[in-house]
Amino acid sequence: MNVTFSDTAFHRLLGGWLTPAITVVLTFAVSRYVHAEESPTIDSVVLRDDSLTESSGLAWSNRSPHHVWTHNDSGGRAELFAFDTRTGKRTGHCDMPSVRAVDWEAMAAMIDHDGMPKLIVADCGDNRRTREHITLHVIDEPPVQQDVRLTENQIRSLRVRFPGGPMDCEAVAVDTRSEKLWLIGKGFLPHAVVVSVPLASVLSGQETVVAKSAGTLAIPMVTGMDIDRDSGDWWLCSYFNLFHIRPNAAGGNNLNSWRVTVLPTVKLKQIEAVAVAPDDRVWVSSEGVPCRMAVAADAAPSTQPQH
Repeated sequence: MNVTFSDTAFHRLLGGWLTPAITVVLTFAVSRYVHAEESPTIDSVVLRDDSLTESSGLAWSNRSPHHVWTHNDSGGRAELFAFDTRTGKRTGHCDMPSVRAVDWEAMAAMIDHDGMPKLIVADCGDNRRTREHITLHVIDEPPVQQDVRLTENQIRSLRVRFPGGPMDCEAVAVDTRSEKLWLIGKGFLPHAVVVSVPLASVLSGQETVVAKSAGTLAIPMVTGMDIDRDSGDWWLCSYFNLFHIRPNAAGGNNLNSWRVTVLPTVKLKQIEAVAVAPDDRVWVSSEGVPCRMAVAADAAPSTQPQH
C-alpha cells in the first residue's frame, strides 16, 4: 500500500500519527462481533528474493501444496513470484510484459470447470479514488518451478466498474460455490463495501462489467481476503486483526446475518494479504525486505471458536 496525502498541515497530521490512531480505535470498535481468545501460531517463513519488496497479494498454488504465488504493490513490474513455503526459496517467476501494473493489490487462485488451474491478478488499488475502472488479469497458472514469459494472447483481462463509483480495493477472492469473484473495499471507517462479479465474466475476459453490490461489513482497513474452498468460509485481514466470516446459508447473501469472529494476528510489519493453505492453515504476508509469511490461524472447522 502506498498512501499519499496532499501537502497541507492537516494531511501531514493525518498521515503522521492520526491515521494509525484512528485505525487502531476503529479496529477495536467492531464490538458487535465475536472476539476469540486464541493466540496465533508462530510458524513463519522468509520469502528470500530482493525483487519482492512488498507481498501485496497472495494465492496458494493449485499445482503444488507447498507453493504460493505473490506479487509486489504499486510501482512494480507486471510479474509474479512462486515460493516454496518449506524453504522460502523462490522457485518460479512469471513475467507479463504486455500488461501495465498500475496498482496490483490482490490475487486469487482457482481451478476452472475444465480442471485448469488459474490465477487472477487484481489491479484494483485506488488510494485517491479516481480510477473509472479496475482490471482483472486471468492466466493459466504457470509451473511453480520455471521462469516463464507470457505473451499478450495468454492473458485475459476484464475491466470492472464499481456500482457506487471509484473505490480503493485490496481484497479479492474466488468463491466457486456461488460462481462469483468477491471484492471488498478498503477505508478508514468500519464500512467495507462488498461487491461481486460473475466468475464466467472474469474467465471470459469480456471488455467491461459493472460489479454487483452485496452490502457492507463493519470492518475497517481490509487489506486482504481469501475464501476456504472446502468450507466456503471467508478470511479477511487488516493491519491489526484477522477476521473469520462464516456465511449464513439461511440468510443467503444478507451480510448482516453472517457470523464474524475477530482473531488476533501475528506481528508482521504491515499485513497486506491472506491465503488459506491446503492443510487448512491461514497464512498472511507483509511488506518489507525480506518479506515474511506467517501462520495466523487454523481454518479447520473443529478448531474455530463456537459461541
